[in-house]
Amino acid sequence: MLWWHDADKRLEGMRLAVATDEELCAPHDGRLSHEHLLRVFRKGLRNGNWRRLGRLEKALYMASLWYARVRGFIVNELVVRKLKALVDKLTETVREKIFMRGLERAMEILEKYEERGVFAWAPSVREWLSDPDFIFWLGRSA
Repeated sequence: MLWWHDADKRLEGMRLAVATDEELCAPHDGRLSHEHLLRVFRKGLRNGNWRRLGRLEKALYMASLWYARVRGFIVNELVVRKLKALVDKLTETVREKIFMRGLERAMEILEKYEERGVFAWAPSVREWLSDPDFIFWLGRSA
């Protein structure tokens, strides 16, 4: 049975399952290299996520890309935190979007059904709402 606090772990597992060797070599020590930022930028261009960013987000990313090329790494915690959020946006896949939408919908249904006492007479519905395949189906049907 999948619990709601395990959803982030499941998403991370999904990312690792489709990650390439280059993506797995991404820095985990709190700094971002030019090579990593460039690789993510190209991936964002290919998958279309670059056009979904706002003007300021694009400007921050391009300035950081230039700075990292000149200096080698970006180490400022605030900038790295904002860039990691942009990296997540750029590398987001359709599958992750569908799963997150399904997870939000499952949580809404869970709250509604708990208020109305549905689980008293249909306990298997709670199991359905924790099944990853059912959550994915909810995301596709939303």
